[in-house]
Amino acid sequence: MMFETMEIKRFSFGTVYKILAIASGFSMVPISILMGLFAFFGAETIVWNGQHLTGLMGLIASPFVGIMLALIFTGFLGTLFACGLWLYSKFRPLEIEFQKSEFQKYS
Repeated sequence: MMFETMEIKRFSFGTVYKILAIASGFSMVPISILMGLFAFFGAETIVWNGQHLTGLMGLIASPFVGIMLALIFTGFLGTLFACGLWLYSKFRPLEIEFQKSEFQKYS
């Protein structure tokens, strides 16, 4: 598959948040579930409200911990990244490389 290059003036804030939400959600939730499995077997890897959760409660709480972490990271870092990219766009355009989806190739 070939990558195409496109020059853009700037990303919208929504696009930055969407990319960051997808990336943090699909990385932090699985890692959190893995930590929940460790907590299920007695490791103190899941903390909620200052309390270590182990056993079944740690396993059940782990996806929610991952979702909360993803939301916090998306909100905080999304704002920083969007402002940084906006500032960068004042000086020069951004060049991105992308690969078209199967749907776009035939339309």
